[in-house]
Order: sequence, then structure tokens, then C-alpha cells
Amino acid sequence: MKSLLISALVLVGLSMSLAENHGFKPSYIQKIIDVAQEQENAIFDEDSVNPVEKATGRASLSCPTLVGGTPTSVHALKPQDIQVIGAIGDSLTAANGAKAKTVIGLLDECRGVSWAIGCEASLASSVTFATILKYFNPSLVGCSTGTGKQNATVANLNLADPGDTSFDMIGQARLLVSRLRSTVADADNKWKLINFFIGGNDLCDACKNAQQTPENFVKNIRETLDYLQANLPRTLVNLVYTLDVSGIEILTGTTCRNMQNSFCDCGLSAPYRPTLKALVDAYQKDSKALIDSGRYDNSDLFTVVAHTFMTKMTPPLTSGGAADYSYFAPDCFHFSVKGHEAAATELWNSMLTPNQRRNDKWTLGQAIKCPTPLEPHIYTNRNSKSLKSLLVN
Repeated sequence: MKSLLISALVLVGLSMSLAENHGFKPSYIQKIIDVAQEQENAIFDEDSVNPVEKATGRASLSCPTLVGGTPTSVHALKPQDIQVIGAIGDSLTAANGAKAKTVIGLLDECRGVSWAIGCEASLASSVTFATILKYFNPSLVGCSTGTGKQNATVANLNLADPGDTSFDMIGQARLLVSRLRSTVADADNKWKLINFFIGGNDLCDACKNAQQTPENFVKNIRETLDYLQANLPRTLVNLVYTLDVSGIEILTGTTCRNMQNSFCDCGLSAPYRPTLKALVDAYQKDSKALIDSGRYDNSDLFTVVAHTFMTKMTPPLTSGGAADYSYFAPDCFHFSVKGHEAAATELWNSMLTPNQRRNDKWTLGQAIKCPTPLEPHIYTNRNSKSLKSLLVN
């Protein structure tokens, strides 16, 4: 049985590393094979594939019904107005390994539970950004509903691809627009929301790739956003600023380190650490400068909303102060189901928070926010400025 398992894994590794233009590094796939050979079917943290809260806790979400017709401005959007959702990014949005109990499961793209766009179950049993959004508009389309690659039917409008960097985002944006137009009727006249998160693979490759500079990173982000603006009217983009990949250092253990070194050795290199920290800071500051420039604030049919909750995010800790591995897949980098649920809540609550009040790290255990009659809208750069009087200092 073990020999059959390893043979299958070798075939998977060869096919993925040689036949595909995109995907994980061959070294990462080979490491999965090596660890599988060493540990066979070793089970990792059972807690990681369980939801953050009990179903009864999630099902209790009760938000007021907000009245009002379909808005003509993106700066007056309410959650219930969003009819189509899409996403671009890397393996964190593709949800690689989210349900993995062994290293073999790291190859599975569990898009149906992706924090940004999964909707394979209801909010009562799966907290994702999309399942929360479907609470307000059950007719929402575009969310991913199962496990499969970028081109799988279950992926729907989740165009995230494992291993991709900011250089690949313009290609994903083109695919997203093409797929959306071919699957959504009257797409131009429907309000759309796109979740966009990238940068981890850029940083994980930075110590070996001279092309990974802040200038190139923000250029890639700008070109992608400009393309979406030119081709997707009636769209709000949630841009989540990149995280500091050196945070994985506190997630230790032989398996963790072996897997981390196979795809993000730059994040673990002590000599490179000062350079990496400076690069993370520049990626985040340059992205902020782009959004703060007002480049995407002047239209009523398109805007970009920046979110900072990943910028100073560090791995969660247990009550005893140790790293809480239950939020991570067996490689101690990708999110588990529990991690995806936490990230989904962060993004949702950030979207309903004025710019000046958004968190720069995870705040675990917070309730899912409701829009209110006083503050019914998704906060954008423009309406955050005009609603300053609502803030309590």
C-alpha cells in the first residue's frame, strides 16, 4: 500500500513540476513526496480542519434588513448590492492544504473554503467572506464550491493560482474578466466585488531573484488594477496588503522547517532578515501610496479599498503563549480551515470599518460585523473621508 502511495505521489510531482507553467516549485512538491515517504499517513493537528466556532455560534448572525434601491455609485454600495464575487492571488486564496491532515493534502486546492471566495457550504457551517456576503444576498454568484485547480468548474471566479507572484496578476485579471463575461449575464450592469491578495511568493523568492523589487511589485499591482478598472465597470476591489513572511520563523518543528525551506527559505534566512524586513515595509508603503494617491477614487463605477490586517499579522498564539498550529496546514505556512475562517472575518470586518480605524493585525475572536442603518455602506477612501463625523475618537 505504501509503495503504491509513493508511486502516485512521484507521478503527481513529476506531472505538476514538468507539465504546468504555473504552480508550486518542484522543490516543494518533492519535499511533500519525501515527507510522505518518511511519515506515510501521519496525522497533523486535528483542530486545524475544524471550524473556529461551533456552528451554533455562527448561525446566530442576525443583522438588520437595510432598505434602499440599487446604488449608482460604488461609494454607496451596501453588502446586499453585490451580485458577483471574484478573486485573484496565490495558494493562500486557492486554499491549498486547507483541509489537509497529511502532507499529501497540501496539493489540494480547497477553493470551496477559501477565506476570500469559498462557498461550498452555508455560513452556519463554513465562515468565508463569500458565505457572509451570501447572508445579505443569497443570489450571489462567482464563489468557488469545491476542490480543484484554477481551470476547474468548481473554481468559478476564483482565479488564484499556487506559486504565482505579482508578475502573474495581470494574466489572472485577464482570465477573470474573460471568465466573468462568459459566465455572468449582463455583467457590466451588475455590481461586482474582487478580492486581491498577493506578495507572499514575491517575498519568498526575493533573496534569489533580483526582479523582486518594490518598484516592480507596485508596478504589477498598478497594471492589474488599471486593467480591472478599464474592463470591469461597477466593481469594488478589496486589495489586501501583503504579509511579512518571516513570521513563519516561530512555527518550528522538523516537518515545518523542511516544508518551509522548500518554498520560502528567504523568509527563514537570518542574514537576509534585515533586507527582507525592509522589502516588506517597502511593498506595503508603496502599495499604500498607490491607493492613497486617489488614482481609483474619482469614478462612481470603480474603486479600490485597501486592507491592512495582514501587514503586522503574526502567527496566533495559544493561551499558554506558544504558536497555535491549528490555524495552519501541515507545512506551517498555508492556512487551515480554521485559519481561513479567521482571515475571512478580518476582511469582512475591515470592509465595514472606516479607513482610519482598520486593524493592522488579526484580532481573533471578534464577532462578524453588521452594516447598520447609520453606517450601511462598504467603506471606501471617498466615503470614509466624508463620514469622519461618525467616528468616535
